[in-house]
Amino acid sequence: MRVDAVRIDLDAQDIRACQALADERIRKYGRQHRPYNGTLTAQKLQRINRLGVMGELAVATYLDLPFSWECNYTPTSKDDDVHGIQVRATDYGNGHLITHPDDKHAPYVLVTLAITGPMRVTASLQGWLPLEQCNIWDHWRTDIPYPAYMTPQTALHPIATLTHTKAGST
Repeated sequence: MRVDAVRIDLDAQDIRACQALADERIRKYGRQHRPYNGTLTAQKLQRINRLGVMGELAVATYLDLPFSWECNYTPTSKDDDVHGIQVRATDYGNGHLITHPDDKHAPYVLVTLAITGPMRVTASLQGWLPLEQCNIWDHWRTDIPYPAYMTPQTALHPIATLTHTKAGST
């Protein structure tokens, strides 16, 4: 974990709301979640969606942007996660920022999540990079179930350098 990571605490109400939105996404869009092409178990799909929503909420909270609790997300639509920013979340503290060759050009933020108590999660915003700096040959990995670019936390810009407005500037 980076020393300069920003931490956002999510309480029981946040966690329940994130779970409800993740469940709605699954009900509405089923197993479309790329890149797993139908090989994802229901439990893993729920985990990925729950982590994703919690990461998106943490980024919106940090940037003081409104967060939509509407289920308007589709895994294939390439919509923005948070006002022009793509968010990738993991529960691995040393996790990498995972991107793919066909991802949309945008700033990408890595959020790591840790359970810190009963119904309490701490989201650590590890840093960010534009897609063009993530998708470089040195980050390409094929020794994983679905080949992807895996940018280490050490390569990320500090989250404090990400400035954002509703107009979309970074």
